[in-house]
Amino acid sequence: MVEVSALDQLDYYLASLDELGEILIDADQSASVSKGVLRLALGTIMASKGAIFLYHPNTDQLSILASQGLKKQSPFSSPKKLLNQSGKYKNTHLELEKNQPWITGELKKCTLELGTKILVPLFHKDRLLGLLCVGKKFMGEAYTSAEIKILEIIANHLTKALYNYELIRNVDEKGKQLNLKLLELETLFDISVAISSVLDVDELGEEILWRSVGILNASKGMMLMPKENSPILEPNSSFNWEDTDVLISKKLTVFKKIDDTKSGIILTPEDKNSLQKKLGEDHIIIAPIQAKDNILGYMILCNKETRHGVEAFTQTDLDLLSALCNQGAVALDNARLFKDITEAKQFNESILGSIATGVITLDPLGEIDSINQAGMNILKMNKDEIIGNHYMYLFEKDMEIIGLIQMTEMENIIHSEINMSFLTASKEAVVNVSVAPRIDPSGNIRGLVIAVEDITDVSKVKNTFKRYVSKQVVDELLDDDAKLNLGGEEREVTILFSDIRGFTSMSEKMSPENVVSTLNEYFSDMIDIVFKYNGTLDKIIGDELMIVYGAPISAKDDTQRAVTTAVEMQKQITRLNKERIKRKDMPISAGIGINRGIVVSGNIGSRDMMDYTVIGDTVNLGARLCSAAGPGEILVSSTVWKETQKHYSYKKLEPIKVKGKKNKVGVYRIEHDG
Repeated sequence: MVEVSALDQLDYYLASLDELGEILIDADQSASVSKGVLRLALGTIMASKGAIFLYHPNTDQLSILASQGLKKQSPFSSPKKLLNQSGKYKNTHLELEKNQPWITGELKKCTLELGTKILVPLFHKDRLLGLLCVGKKFMGEAYTSAEIKILEIIANHLTKALYNYELIRNVDEKGKQLNLKLLELETLFDISVAISSVLDVDELGEEILWRSVGILNASKGMMLMPKENSPILEPNSSFNWEDTDVLISKKLTVFKKIDDTKSGIILTPEDKNSLQKKLGEDHIIIAPIQAKDNILGYMILCNKETRHGVEAFTQTDLDLLSALCNQGAVALDNARLFKDITEAKQFNESILGSIATGVITLDPLGEIDSINQAGMNILKMNKDEIIGNHYMYLFEKDMEIIGLIQMTEMENIIHSEINMSFLTASKEAVVNVSVAPRIDPSGNIRGLVIAVEDITDVSKVKNTFKRYVSKQVVDELLDDDAKLNLGGEEREVTILFSDIRGFTSMSEKMSPENVVSTLNEYFSDMIDIVFKYNGTLDKIIGDELMIVYGAPISAKDDTQRAVTTAVEMQKQITRLNKERIKRKDMPISAGIGINRGIVVSGNIGSRDMMDYTVIGDTVNLGARLCSAAGPGEILVSSTVWKETQKHYSYKKLEPIKVKGKKNKVGVYRIEHDG
């Protein structure tokens, strides 16, 4: 046998590493990389068999990326102790000369079939990505320390490659989602512009219906509007409908459900609904046309036509129709109230403005042609400082972002980067940035879209919670994960409702900008007071606030804090009105109702999206007391009065009759100096 010198062996290993680099550079996916790396590894150490297994943590399975000498190819369950036991051999290897009791099941069968001598776990930090198994050498001799070392080096490079490919897949998926969302937004924007240019209500109804039928490929449809002072719905416009004089009762169960939920409904042949019998159609989709909480009418479409025939409408169809109807409702409302197409455009812009991620669009010349409100907030600039500027000027402090934009311009593919310093905003700012081409339906590049996500704060979850509850409640919720699970429980709470009096008539005399400005000013002051006394902001309904004390966190002084909150709110309204009068703005007045009792509280929704709220008769009575309260008044129930009478001056009022109660309820008014 010719003896190989140490120098020759070193040259051989260096050549193998050079070939490894070429494999990692040239391969375009993890499978091809794995096959090339396995071939190289086996050839370098003169091994006969081997395999590379990919670990899937979500399913706790192993799949075979590449193998030589292994018949099995389908994924299989990993050993129960694989993760813990393999972690002992991070950045090293284990020899399988001795029995390893934790290597069991299908993995053990594979190692035996391969005659595995060496197993190298593929770890990226503390995360197991896979396993590299190598059988015996061709001549059966033992592996040298140099061979094992070179095998570990190859395994290390393979680990990095597998991790990088996973990152690329994740970025690609996020890019696809962003493109789809942007396409949907652009479609809705185009439709909104079209319908916003129509001021005639009847013509506008036909335009909305025609657009809805076209987008959802429906065979027929109609827009139903309520007759004045009547429970009857009649067609405002129709498409391909023979009976244009059809009259439908609003008392049908399907419309009651829509009114209660403020959301649309999909009907299939299995439903056998009374509306289906009335219209003589099986496949129906219905969406409310609503402006704020006021339902103006209903959009009904029938029979989604495809190349395969008539198919059932999907939730995506309903979401799209609902979005279109919402836009149509705004246009209708504006046509009736303002006769101004600008309002429809503002509504459409609010869709983009509701996105938490900053979205900036560039024209083909690299100049900024649009930015949403989130983008302006992240940049800490107003629109006039941004629109029309070249991106080189806007991001002159952030060369990394400029680099991402330039790569996207050259390659016409999405480029993303996470955890980037964002000096344009501030020294402390940190963002995730994604840059994608803007492609029209013809496939032409129309510019770029830049998505900027602000991740400066330590905890996104904590910051999200802070919008609804006080800091103390946030901290306690995060300390106890069980309180974030779906489910409900009975508990005693205090409910506070606050509602601006005469706001509807007041808003009719104000511009839309002043309406929004007034509400923002009012809510900012009121919510600050709520959080000061550890209240939970359950919801904002128009100009009404619903506050809960005692859920999700309860305390002995819940009722006391609720009353204190109400008194301070009325005092702050007085102070606020002084400032508004100075500015020649109309003053604000609010009525407040407080009740205490048993409710059902908990997280309602799905695992991915939930809403923490309270429901029950106690809540309803609190709302009724708020409705009964005059401007500047605070009305409380007898349960609240009993707990707080020592701390506040009350005047007992005549019992009142409220909806849902057989007997009149006791009412007390707080005598405050607000």
